[in-house]
Amino acid sequence: MKQKLTILFAVITLTAFGQKNQTVDLKWKIGSNEKLNYLTAMSDIDTSSIEMDFGGLFKALSDSTDNGLKESKSFFKKFNDAFKNQDYVTTLSNKDNGVIDIVMTTRPKEPIKETDIDTTDSKEKEVLKMMQSMTQGVMLRGSVYETGGIHSFWVKSAQKNLIALFFELPTKPVKVGDKWSLDINLITNDQNFDCDSSYKINEVMLIDIKTIDGEKIAVLKYNIVEYVKGNFNTPAFFGSDGGQKETMMKFTHQGIAEFSVDKGRWVNYDGIMSLEATGVMTANKKTKFTLIDEKNASR
Repeated sequence: MKQKLTILFAVITLTAFGQKNQTVDLKWKIGSNEKLNYLTAMSDIDTSSIEMDFGGLFKALSDSTDNGLKESKSFFKKFNDAFKNQDYVTTLSNKDNGVIDIVMTTRPKEPIKETDIDTTDSKEKEVLKMMQSMTQGVMLRGSVYETGGIHSFWVKSAQKNLIALFFELPTKPVKVGDKWSLDINLITNDQNFDCDSSYKINEVMLIDIKTIDGEKIAVLKYNIVEYVKGNFNTPAFFGSDGGQKETMMKFTHQGIAEFSVDKGRWVNYDGIMSLEATGVMTANKKTKFTLIDEKNASR
């Protein structure tokens, strides 16, 4: 009996050791005529807030009274609201040349309410409606290689970040414990920012390989952190006297995702991006990132 238990323990140990050292190749596997649709959520999950300190800029755009400043901020709030509450669908398709095409489209959940706009200012209403119409249709267009790397190097940084966070994969086989980085830069500043301190963590790790109903699933953990602190030098323009403002910004993205090694696609993807900022911009914002296979969502 003791000998049988010893053999059983040895088999279990070897199996676990084998899974830990097993390598998997994470590649996109999409048929030539297939359209893989993901319902894509990028929604605030708390009482998020962002406020910009434009200093004299607002006063230059309106009158110099407190009432004029409030009206300007109110307009920009309505401007930002036109881009919220969107339904996104991301479609992946095979271009038959080793490249996976990515197109994200959106539609507003509801039109701008007439009561949300001061009907005495027809120009403001026209601008807001125009901005909302711009949020319809294609919002992102890019591509990745079937082998995982970014193909569309030419897209804007913000769009490449989304492509990388959602669809970039390691370009070589990996085993449990292996880490790799993504082609992203969440923080970008111009010459007006003088950085005093900074740090960055950019890693995705394969934390598990499991088998569910005969399907091999790779479990990935995302740990992205970007932090900068320094002084923002306000340019002297639009009536502003310029000056410095101590500024801090920190982005984090934490997530867990499951990728089907056999089918070459996400099974689950859930992440939370956080933004903390003080100074020229005050922010406390958390956004949930989720991909749901449209076929699974309809079940």
